[in-house]
Amino acid sequence: MSAIHVRPAPLIAMAGLALGSLMLVSWHRLNLPSTPAEPQQQLTQNIAKQVDLLFVDQADGGVLVQRSPDAAVLAQILVGEGGFVRATLRSLIREHPGPALSVQGDNSNQAQSITSARHHFRLAMTEQGQLLLWHPLSGRVLDLKAYGPSNRQVFLEFLLASESTP
Repeated sequence: MSAIHVRPAPLIAMAGLALGSLMLVSWHRLNLPSTPAEPQQQLTQNIAKQVDLLFVDQADGGVLVQRSPDAAVLAQILVGEGGFVRATLRSLIREHPGPALSVQGDNSNQAQSITSARHHFRLAMTEQGQLLLWHPLSGRVLDLKAYGPSNRQVFLEFLLASESTP
């Protein structure tokens, strides 16, 4: 039988690589800023335009897009349309659902109660052209550029409509 001979050079090299990796990670972690910027601070830095939006679920399954301060209607997303907008909002609302609001409507002289959810979001564009969607309840901020130009354009139209709607 032959004895197993272990050469120390590869083991020393592997230990050195592991130790070097740990030192590099430690150095990097020590040189990071102590606290990351809060989402609210990110939204106030270099903002060129912004609008507070309400997305109101309708009884027929549509979604009404309103400007928050004055409830001016900017757009209406019909049933079966606006898949990206619906999916994006759902992903943000899932963490912290907004309160349901009871709305009284008058239809054919009969008052009917419709429960609809109203969800508040802030849409902002930075001076560099970055379009951000912020959900205040969850604190999450989405950079809409990451979802492609056509999906970003949908939210950009809400921002442009808010400027042109009196």
